[in-house]
Parts: sequence; C-alpha cells; structure tokens
Amino acid sequence: MADGYARVSNRVGVCSVTQGPGVTNAMSALGEAVKAGTPLVFLAGETPARMPTHHQYIDQAALFNAVGAGIQKVRAPGTIALDIAQAYHRAMAESRPIAVSVPNDLLAQNCPDESLNRVSAVSLPRTRPDEAAVQALCSLIAQSERPLILAGRGAVRSEARQALEALGERIGALLATTVHAKGFFSGHRFNAGVTGGFASEAACALIGQADLVLAFGASLPIFATRNREIFAASARIVQIDTRPAAIGAQTRADYGVVGDVAATASALLRELERARLQKAGFRASEFQKAIEALHAPAASRDESNGNTVDPRALMARLDQMLPAERTVVVDSGHAMGWSVQHLSVPDAQGFIFGNDFMVVGLGIAAAMGAAVARPDRLTVAAPGDGGLAMSVGELETLVRYNIPMLVLAINDAGFGVEVHILRHYGLAPTQALFTDTDFAAVGRAFGTQGLTVRKPDDLDGLKAWLAAPRGPMVVDCKVNPAIMGDWFKENLSPDSWLVRMMSQ
Repeated sequence: MADGYARVSNRVGVCSVTQGPGVTNAMSALGEAVKAGTPLVFLAGETPARMPTHHQYIDQAALFNAVGAGIQKVRAPGTIALDIAQAYHRAMAESRPIAVSVPNDLLAQNCPDESLNRVSAVSLPRTRPDEAAVQALCSLIAQSERPLILAGRGAVRSEARQALEALGERIGALLATTVHAKGFFSGHRFNAGVTGGFASEAACALIGQADLVLAFGASLPIFATRNREIFAASARIVQIDTRPAAIGAQTRADYGVVGDVAATASALLRELERARLQKAGFRASEFQKAIEALHAPAASRDESNGNTVDPRALMARLDQMLPAERTVVVDSGHAMGWSVQHLSVPDAQGFIFGNDFMVVGLGIAAAMGAAVARPDRLTVAAPGDGGLAMSVGELETLVRYNIPMLVLAINDAGFGVEVHILRHYGLAPTQALFTDTDFAAVGRAFGTQGLTVRKPDDLDGLKAWLAAPRGPMVVDCKVNPAIMGDWFKENLSPDSWLVRMMSQ
C-alpha cells in the first residue's frame, strides 16, 4: 500500500510491520519496492536484544540486505526522531526503501520532546549535467535525422514533461515511454506510447527508424528495448540518469550523461537555442501518415462467446466507460497486458506497473495506496484471478475504509502465463488451472458491491456505480482463457528476440 501511495503521490511512503513474521510476510512487497526504486520508510519491530532466543527472532538486517533495502539504525530514545528523519531523507536521496528496525524494549522508553524539534524537512538539489556532456549531446543531435526521446520513471519523478516536450519540438523527436512512464506524454500528437514488449505495431515501425535514442531516466531493461532489437542496429543510444551505475547496466549505451532529467533537458535546449540548431526529424511531412497511424483506433476484435468475454473487447468498452481521471494499477501475470495495451491514463501518475519483481498478488494493496493518495481519481485495480486470490483479504480493508475503488478480476480460471507456456510446449496445464471462482460473490461476502461480466454488454451493470461510486466494487470478468496477449505470443515465437537472447 505504501509503495502505491509513493508512486502516485511522488512522496515518501511509510509502512509499519511487526517483528519476525511481520517482516517475512512483507518481503515480496519490499522487494518490489526496491526493484521499482520507490522511496519508502519501512518501520519494523524487532525482538529485544536481551532476548536472543525469542521465538520471533530472525536476522532482519540480513533479509533487508538480501532484497537491497537500505538500513537505518535506531540508536537510543533520544535520537529516534533524528534516526527516522534520516531514514526519510535517505529514502528520497537513494530512491529506495530504507528499513528501520526498532527493538521492542526501546518502544517502552520515553522519547524527549525536544528531539522532535530538531527534525526539519529537506529538499534535494537537482543533479546538473556537465557542460561538456551537454555540448557532446548537441553534437550527436546535429548528426541525427530522426531522434527519439524515450522517457522513463526518472523523467516522471523529475516532473520533466514540459522540458522534454520543448526539447522534442526543437529537434523534431518522436516521443515514447517505458511502461513505468505510461501516460507521461498523453495527448501529445507525436507520442508513440509505450515501447518494448507492449508497443503497438505502428509505434515499432517508427521507433525502428530512429537513428538517435535519448533515454531520459530510463534504465532500459531488456523488455523495454526487446534486448535492443526494437531499435535500428545503427541507432546510437544515449542514457541520461542521476545514477552513474545505471548507465549501460542493462542495455549497452553508446553515451552516458549523469544528470537530472529536467535539468539536463533544459540545459540541452538552451545550448541548442544558442547554437541555433533546429531539426524537423520525425515531424517532417514525410512521417505524417505514420504519425496518424499511432492514434488510429485499434482493429475491433471480439471473440466473446456468451460464457466468456474477449479481454480486448472488455478493455475497449471499459476505456470508453471509465472516467478520464483514473489511476490504473496492474498486478503481475498474463492479465497485466490487457490493461497496459488497452486502458488509457491521463498522465504517468495515473498508472502503476507493479511488475518490477514479478510478484503476483500485490496489485490490490498498491491500488489502495494510490486511491488514498489521489482520492480525486477513480482507482482501477486489474489483477488476474490468481493475484486476487492471493490477496483477497485486502477486500476487507477496502470495505472497512469504504474506499471507492474498482477491482477488475481478469478471471481466466488459471495462472495464464503458466497455462500458455505449458500448452506451447505440449504439456498439460492441469496444475496451473483453477476452479472458476465467483469473485463477485466473494466481494459481496466481504461487503463490496459485485458484478459478473461474460460479454461486453454486461458492463452496463457498472454504469450506476460509476455515476456515484460509494465503497468498493468487484467486477468478475470471465475472460476467454484461449486468447493470448499479442505481447506474450510474440515472446513464445521461435524467432522472437527473447528466444534469440536466451539461446545466446
């Protein structure tokens, strides 16, 4: 929940768990937050030092180190406020969770009031790029004919949309995002949308023509670049990041710049203006039809059969029905692709891609945090049936706090990824199949409203709730299990980039 809150609010999230099993229960969620670079303070109880044989004792620091969280020690009652403040500041500066273990015997002691007065908020300075690096970038742009600006999570956190769009206008760049920054360029004519495995055919056709890729705040994992194959082999890749170690760490970069995204884009724009350098690039008339194709309605495909609904038709109808001001949160698994590819969002804060650690079952909790952070928007959680089954107790929390959140159970009665992989290799998917659970009834048992959808028109039953959302709503979407997402089908193809990479 704290992870979702932090991602949507651009603030530090805070969570609290008990010692021992409370920590172990939270490890998958903590690992996800670490992989996502979420600034978060993780407060954990700890068994008293004088009781080394306590039945709940474990080496909590070893667990935190194992998943990559930072550790902040609490020294004494008189320093606890400063120690917690240090954890908060470190979470911002290091862009990761900082774990604070507080021994239970310390909790019973008094904390001097004056220690609280010594804590003050701080703001982090933006990392400015080296002047020589900016000039080198200008030289690369001068040599380019078709530049691409690729924005990642770092661009979102830097609040750099205006700076990047101005830069794109100056150099004639095509705009695109990683899946973590989906929605960042929403509404822009030259927005190609999400790159990588979820990219549309129209987007791939244009991205593949770029001769210079300016990756702003994007770590460029293999799925975002299709192991670099989404770009032309001759394209030069420039990676701009505040973390030197991130440059070239996952995808080879031809050039790296250490700097904040907004600061670097602004410095680059000033240098281009000084040099009177302007390019037509992808905004030349010859690309007009290809640009228009980016925004053409997707071909209608509906293989609903009366018993199960086509997930593509389901999402197309939902995209029209849901309010524009929305936050979409996906869980891990096959179901995530339907939301990524078919549900639009107003901006990057309107989307959470909870798949950095590939943990199934975290979507509902993350969505609750998002709903608390942005009550002005309708939060839509879209887990698969496996993910919802693993986190079904979260429905009680939704009801208890009367959070008006929409839960779309993408129910194919199985772990879809495993089912499709097993069938692809000629194996029986028996162990990956579930009983067809009635999640609408399960939701009602917890106190939510519930609706079952087997065909697109069944969504008409959602209109009254959308008009005046009061409390949570669970929609059990009985999707056709035979339909495989295009993104996943491509990964299983014998000539896919993923198969080629794995065989190297």
